[in-house]
Amino acid sequence: MAATRIHALVVCALIAGSPLVAAPAPPCPALESIADAMDQSRPAADALKNLEAIDLNGREWTAAEMRGRIVLLDFWATWCAPCLAELPRLKALRARHSREHFEILGISLDVKSRQSFVSWLNRNRIDWPQVHERAGYSAGVARLFGVDRLPRTVLVGRDGTIAAVDLRGDQLAARIDELVGAEGGR
Repeated sequence: MAATRIHALVVCALIAGSPLVAAPAPPCPALESIADAMDQSRPAADALKNLEAIDLNGREWTAAEMRGRIVLLDFWATWCAPCLAELPRLKALRARHSREHFEILGISLDVKSRQSFVSWLNRNRIDWPQVHERAGYSAGVARLFGVDRLPRTVLVGRDGTIAAVDLRGDQLAARIDELVGAEGGR
């Protein structure tokens, strides 16, 4: 159990007046959600330092390359219904913010051929950079970030730190708008 989770459980136990010996602490959802968020972003931050990926156009993506703009790492696949449901929102974000300030890097876990994948991207007008991880969940970048389900998002701030993990929908859009607006770019 991570130290953060242990601390959260001890605080919950003390607040509830539970003895710290031989009895499990009562549930404390608020503190556990904080501990979960901290536990999720720490591995993503470590993974980001070691990121080396090549997109379909041959461009290399590293933490150093991303510095200076907000980047959404979007782990997805064409067979993932929740991933597909996010595409209209991602297209709107892509249209709303300049590439100078905000970029999406799709990391597809599709096992289909490159030609088939590129054809799918063209038919669906997906125009942001894509890394095609044909080995699925066992691919290098997916393993590096501990991806065990889709969709998975990692939002990287201009300073190269993790701004959020696993946001989707309105929460993701609001966080991106906030980061881009706070850092002076649209």
